[in-house]
Amino acid sequence: GQQGLSVDRRVLLGLEGILEYIRRARLAMEQDDLLAKAEAMDKAYQLTAHLLASVDLEHGGEIAVNLEQLYRFLLERLALANIFDEVNHLDACTPVVQDLRDAWRGLLERG
Repeated sequence: GQQGLSVDRRVLLGLEGILEYIRRARLAMEQDDLLAKAEAMDKAYQLTAHLLASVDLEHGGEIAVNLEQLYRFLLERLALANIFDEVNHLDACTPVVQDLRDAWRGLLERG
């Protein structure tokens, strides 16, 4: 029903937010802007953690398990990027988030 759709749309918005904050964090790293980096990384991490918490492992079947693994991968890479200040960890995240976003968008458009 209507409620399910709003959850899906929130996930899509969350994924788009993660992409935007990864982009900002990457830019901040290149410009040695530690404050902007910390802020963007924090937001990306929070959004990803929020999406992870919303995965319904009990009823979601294999898709939920895959989603959980992807979100955990992202959290790990975001943490590494933050600790070691290395953009390659962010670059590992981007295609994963883009694929997820495109998949969600496809689901929503099929509705």
